[in-house]
Amino acid sequence: MRLVGADLLVVAGFAILVQAASSPQFLWKKQDSRGVIESYGVELNGNGSGQFHFQRRDQDEIRQAIVLKSSAIEALRALFRKADFLEESRKFISNRKVAYTGTKTVRFEDGTRRREVVYDYTEDRTLQEITNFFENLCQQERALFEMDLALRYDRLGIPKKLDELDRNLGANRIVAPERFAPILEKIHADQTLMNLARKEAKRLLSKLEKMQSN
Repeated sequence: MRLVGADLLVVAGFAILVQAASSPQFLWKKQDSRGVIESYGVELNGNGSGQFHFQRRDQDEIRQAIVLKSSAIEALRALFRKADFLEESRKFISNRKVAYTGTKTVRFEDGTRRREVVYDYTEDRTLQEITNFFENLCQQERALFEMDLALRYDRLGIPKKLDELDRNLGANRIVAPERFAPILEKIHADQTLMNLARKEAKRLLSKLEKMQSN
């Protein structure tokens, strides 16, 4: 019985390793030598956890943890499969002359296969969708970071941050709206804040709840 138990542990351990090896990994970053934000990006694993990072020019890089729902990760994985991204014969880099908006790096790992592409511009529709996903995710995370910063150091600036969130929600530029719920709850519950900000936070919480239920 002891040997059987040991064998089961070995099998279970092997299964965990196989699952970890087959779990998808995502990396996306953008570097802009001309922008105020010099670089930003995100790294995610198959369970939706990872890190967002950005760096203002001449300042230290800022990193914060991020967790996305499995539905968002599956949608992202589906886009990479739709693009046939891991097929090395697929060409994604465009030589078309367009305005410079920064150099992007995207990497996708699925099982034992891995590919990285560096591009300024792509004409591939699906890679454009992937780019939009990551751009929106990064802008969302920076907005979340700045809202938290405003709550601590610039409380008069909170209404402006809430207004920006409302506009981005309306324009479908928020990848994971649920990530804003905790800070909106903090703002709503903070009796020292102006009533306008607290009421707006409550309204946005209701909006998030409706979005999640649809």
